Amino acid sequence: MTWVTVALTALWVVPFVAAAILRWGVRGATKQRIVSLAAAWPVFFLALALFVHESVDREYTTDHLEVGLGPLHAHFAVDGLNAVLLPLTAAIVVAALIMTPRADMRVGLAARILVVEGALMGSFLALDAGMLAGFVALSLVPQWLDARANGPRALRVVTSTVLAVTVVALTAAMIVLGIEASQVAGLEYPLDLVDLAANPYTPSPWIGALVLAVALLRMGIVPLHLWIPAAAQHGNGHLAAVTLLTPLGSFMLARLALAIFPRVLDPAAPLLLYIGVGTAIYGALLAVGQVDLRRVIAWFWVSQSGLVLAGFAGLNDASVSGALLQAMSTVVECGGLMLLALAVELRANTTDIRKLGGLARKAPRMATGFLILSAAAVGFPGTISFVAEDLVGQGLLRAHPVAVALLLVVTALNGITLWRAFKRTFLGPPSPHADDLRAFEDLRTWEYLTIVAMTGTLLVGGFMPEPLLAVRRGVVEAIKRVEHPGEAASEHADAGHDAGHDGGL
Repeated sequence: MTWVTVALTALWVVPFVAAAILRWGVRGATKQRIVSLAAAWPVFFLALALFVHESVDREYTTDHLEVGLGPLHAHFAVDGLNAVLLPLTAAIVVAALIMTPRADMRVGLAARILVVEGALMGSFLALDAGMLAGFVALSLVPQWLDARANGPRALRVVTSTVLAVTVVALTAAMIVLGIEASQVAGLEYPLDLVDLAANPYTPSPWIGALVLAVALLRMGIVPLHLWIPAAAQHGNGHLAAVTLLTPLGSFMLARLALAIFPRVLDPAAPLLLYIGVGTAIYGALLAVGQVDLRRVIAWFWVSQSGLVLAGFAGLNDASVSGALLQAMSTVVECGGLMLLALAVELRANTTDIRKLGGLARKAPRMATGFLILSAAAVGFPGTISFVAEDLVGQGLLRAHPVAVALLLVVTALNGITLWRAFKRTFLGPPSPHADDLRAFEDLRTWEYLTIVAMTGTLLVGGFMPEPLLAVRRGVVEAIKRVEHPGEAASEHADAGHDAGHDGGL
């Protein structure tokens, strides 16, 4: 057993254990903050070490941890597809915990955030479809519990509906997939993604359709998008930042749809392209008219999710790699903007831009962070989004030039939206409708350093994107399976199932 195989378990177990300690063993806001960060920081550094180890020493050769206990099966792995998502997710969790007000720590928020982190880490690491589905469903439970305890009735209804649809769809898909793969393909572990990808058997299309629907729901693709603005505006913002603003939906497309559901993805690609472009336009148009910072960011997320889906629908290595890279960068950009909006709300008691204005004089750090994150979010040169959008454009331009032109219009609209939000919040004189903002404080030191780290990540990734483009390694093989299902599966099978299990138990 190496430190890597231990890390594959620790990355998702440690947050769950810490959440249990916070829920049943720790009282007081200060102690909750200390314990939560004492768990979140080591998870981040462990995920970062795993990313560096896989990129430098191994060039993203897959490390596995596979354990079979009778009919039960646990399979986790780190590879080019998930290696960067692990420190990215852990960093967003640390940022959310640092910027959470002390008063919220008293109501169990830290425990819920850590449960989401554990579920996301498990989803990214799982190479068993059943475990992946379970972690995906679990990642929604804290948001649902928070809505039941503190949210308005509309939010309770929408979060309950999303959770129920996710659980029912994934449960039905996994049960039937397990039966089919066992009987038709004769697999010992019918939900193992490595075995499924290496076998000529392809699941029934309706199973893939259920998985695809859940992935689109998590991304916020129209018409499965309404829960995103509702939860972002009316739920706890710090919990929403780690639950909603996550690349889990796009990851499901790459890990599941590309790999084992080619009979669904290939014929559906043209429709998904139209839906993606339509979602990007719809989200951009809705965002430009919002007056609440939370809703601006939520609709911007919907618009960016449409761009990501359009890149996936191109089904070539450039567009899909760009889509994955865009999904990663949007998490940092929207997460940072949401945390800044929540910082404004904490100090001004509102996120209504009609009641703000002139905050740059009192909070130059906050204003600068919002401006840089906004520029990065619309693909300013030198940022990760610039590289991602360029890849998506290259992948789609030859076959879908109209879609590329429309996505450029979307980028311009989103730029107008974020500039408008920045101008009305931070520039000019205070609004005549504003409360007394004379006591408005700038970001504290740790909050400031958190935003600096997020903006720095976007800039460093934009100038040195090579490590992030490791997603291409898994994408190319998966796309071959979509284009030539039988041939790709045979090549994978000839390579030998055990060849990749160099770190297994």
